[in-house]
Amino acid sequence: MGVFMLALLGAFGQEIVDLRQQMIIEEVVVQRYCTVYRGKFKNRDALLVKTGMGKERAENATEFILERYTVTAIISLGFAGALTPELSIGDVVVCSTMHCASGFEKEKGAVEACAADANLLALASYVPGDGTTRFCLGSGVTVTQLDSSPQRMQELSHNFHAQIVDMESYWIARIASARQIPFIAIRSISDTMQHGIQPFDQILTSDGKLLWKRAVLCFLLHPQYLMNVLTLLRNTRPAKRNLTTFVSHLVTKI
Repeated sequence: MGVFMLALLGAFGQEIVDLRQQMIIEEVVVQRYCTVYRGKFKNRDALLVKTGMGKERAENATEFILERYTVTAIISLGFAGALTPELSIGDVVVCSTMHCASGFEKEKGAVEACAADANLLALASYVPGDGTTRFCLGSGVTVTQLDSSPQRMQELSHNFHAQIVDMESYWIARIASARQIPFIAIRSISDTMQHGIQPFDQILTSDGKLLWKRAVLCFLLHPQYLMNVLTLLRNTRPAKRNLTTFVSHLVTKI
């Protein structure tokens, strides 16, 4: 299209809804694997993209926007699980490196990683705080399957020395790196090492829709999972607020 644009990519509607409300939307493009909002954000030409969850959705959405628009920088944003006990609900982590956990159990010595753009990292480091939002620089690891059991979280922390875990950022970073497009991942903590998020791998589709019949059966068989759902819903409120505030401040600097 010839217009240079910043692209903001989140997996679920809850991760991007407040950012969307701040946009002046000029076009909405709905694809089988993503929804794209094109318009103005903080006086910048921008794309806000709901990718859906996981590798395939993240890659398809990223390839789609790069084929259709002239993107100058990419921010992967959303919620994440904490891999260190120091992180609390709502903390924002700016990732200098994104690792990939795919197959690492079989080949622990083969660790893939993508580095964030140095200029974007520098700008993120100077985002002003609001007195309530804590943020830190760290690294992340992207997994192919959702599993927040304490044992799995400890394995990821030990093998990758990462602070957060998600399911999309590495796949987006890999495409951005191949095309030499500046990239950064910004994640807000929605669950800690003490509070897992099972059974979301069993009751959610890749675009975040609840499978009601499966959810009811799951809750009947595992009543404690219902409490997990309620806890996560409560945790996403501060996570969403702090993520939106941080990303909004960063965009004004880019």
